[in-house]
Amino acid sequence: MKKIISVMRSHSSYDTQLILLYFLNVSDYIFTLTLISSGAFIEANPLLSSGINGPSGFIAKCILPLILLSYIHIRFCTSQIKHPKVIGILLAVILTYYVLINLMHIFWISFSAFLFI
Repeated sequence: MKKIISVMRSHSSYDTQLILLYFLNVSDYIFTLTLISSGAFIEANPLLSSGINGPSGFIAKCILPLILLSYIHIRFCTSQIKHPKVIGILLAVILTYYVLINLMHIFWISFSAFLFI
């Protein structure tokens, strides 16, 4: 347990990217709830469409990603074999995807707010 705690205290650019990824995931959830509450939008993900407003949506979009990203962080830090180039590329692709999703949400929230003024 002490090893895991000491590993989690070490900070790298991957840590920052994982934290940013989690923040973007949670903001995606908040923006999605905001758009759904307007009544003009629906959840596009068929796996989450039925339970996005309930506790299962919160667990799927906030709790599980936190557990998964923590696990990835611990596995990466304790692994003897590291592939920083591959991990950097994967994180960049995933972060770009979530940035685009969040920008799309911001656009639609702004657009719908403009329509209802």
